Amino acid sequence: MKLESILANYLNQPKLELGDRSRYVGASDVGQCPRKVVLSKTVPETYDINTLIRFERGNVVENIIEKALTHSGIDFVSQLEVMHPEKPFTAHLDFTFLRDNGIAVLEAKSVSNIPEDPYPSWIAQLYFQMGLVDLQYNLPTRGAIVAVELNSGEFKVFNGYTHNPTLFKGLLERAGNIWDTLQAGTSATTEKSHLCIYCQHRSDCPEFSTEGLPDLPVADMVMDYLSVKEQEKKVKAELSKLRKDLEVMVQPYGQARAGDYSLKLGLSSRTSFDTKAFSEEHPDLVQQYMKTSSFSRLYVS
Repeated sequence: MKLESILANYLNQPKLELGDRSRYVGASDVGQCPRKVVLSKTVPETYDINTLIRFERGNVVENIIEKALTHSGIDFVSQLEVMHPEKPFTAHLDFTFLRDNGIAVLEAKSVSNIPEDPYPSWIAQLYFQMGLVDLQYNLPTRGAIVAVELNSGEFKVFNGYTHNPTLFKGLLERAGNIWDTLQAGTSATTEKSHLCIYCQHRSDCPEFSTEGLPDLPVADMVMDYLSVKEQEKKVKAELSKLRKDLEVMVQPYGQARAGDYSLKLGLSSRTSFDTKAFSEEHPDLVQQYMKTSSFSRLYVS
């Protein structure tokens, strides 16, 4: 048997702890596009080996955290199931810390790039989890999200979330709409997000109608482009922070060294044209010399 077949057979195994996801609305569903959620429960999804391996990274992250918590002697429950008392809404919590005076929930995410802020879908998932926990245990509930990038070893914790009844009420309505659509067999609404590029139901999605357009064999290149673009944002932010930190360190001395490197604060100047002031004082001249130029730009959605 080929290694690819061996991997595929293993990675395609259903997660028994999640049960039949077509029979309930899960916490991860409420933050996603309703159309994608409904179709994923009614139309079997198949994935290639590369996608399956990417999915497995989430289990790797959970395994690392579970071993760390166990090694530290921290009492926790893995994959705790919480359910709405009346409706088919269920959540499986990555890590739950049950205490007499309150409950804490930790959601683990594997990512290709650490985002500056948690994605809206993550936040919706966490608030839905905390809401179901509150219904079941009636104790103060707080939550956090840890994002881990396995290649670099970077991680970031998004903390400070607490159960919010108002937000939970809105998420319950959203879950109800998804369930009603699923039962009625009608078309669900669509919502664009950063996950659209990975959606298996994108080809006939109303948000991405490409009827009549040439189909280029560059899907992998597009995914690489979006990934690098995301890294570019991150690198720029990191560069800006490092520059500011170094300037603060050198500021008292004006010039210093760090090992073999020389650090010096210098003054730079530039002459610029105050377009705003000129426009206010000479509006007619601005219109007379205004020039519009065209250039090509790539839009990927």
